Amino acid sequence: MKRAKQFYLAIIIVCLIIIAWSTYYTLGGFDPVIVYVMEGKERTVIGKEYIEKFRYAEFKNKIETAKIEVDSGRLRGMLTVIFFQNDTIGKDSVHYFIGASREEIKDVVRLPAGYTYKEFKTDKIFKIFMTQHELVRPTPEEVAELAQIKAIEEGAVLQPLSFELYYPDQSFSVEFWAR
Repeated sequence: MKRAKQFYLAIIIVCLIIIAWSTYYTLGGFDPVIVYVMEGKERTVIGKEYIEKFRYAEFKNKIETAKIEVDSGRLRGMLTVIFFQNDTIGKDSVHYFIGASREEIKDVVRLPAGYTYKEFKTDKIFKIFMTQHELVRPTPEEVAELAQIKAIEEGAVLQPLSFELYYPDQSFSVEFWAR
């Protein structure tokens, strides 16, 4: 009787390991995180700036609001979030800008009410495509560390900001720009 219980317990443990492994695989946990080095460019982002204590639910709501603005055509371009490294605001606060990015602002007749724009330029971009589900993807700190390592290998110094570009297929990429 005791052997039967041990046998069934072993089968249950093996099944749980198989389920956990296959779930991790399905969510993209084994997908490699590759830093691509790309040619630089200019980018204009039209959006709203925030400096506040980071609350994930509020942050997601602001992204959804911006996504609605982009999908409706009020904001034209690709949904973009810029995170600024700002040591003066405290550890529990974050400085970010949410909006739509464009290659040029020349064709924008006027900005929607409440929106501003920021322009950026670089010669080299370190880009990471995030294919993993958010439950298994690397943390933002790990992603930034990978980009920093690649920048050092390339002899570049990164700007104190990062871009998250959200694509229509629900995937996104993270860019770190060289100075």
